[in-house]
Amino acid sequence: MWEEDPRWQQANYRVLVWSVAIGVVGSFFISLFSDDWRIFLIFLEVLGVILAALCIYAAFVWTVAHLGVKLWRVFRKLGHKNDDA
Repeated sequence: MWEEDPRWQQANYRVLVWSVAIGVVGSFFISLFSDDWRIFLIFLEVLGVILAALCIYAAFVWTVAHLGVKLWRVFRKLGHKNDDA
């Protein structure tokens, strides 16, 4: 699949990094020349909210995955105990 191609993944990563960098630098210079720092602060706040949402999502997925593994192990052990009886 094209999603698994390392070149495609690296290209997406570069686009993301460059977009964030251009956004930070651009909003900084717009704020600097307009003497309105709300533009820069709003951009940083939106970036922080997106990062926080991604971290919460990652924590949720990690928790669900580990809970699933632990439940699978418990059910497997319970199944083996019933086979011995």
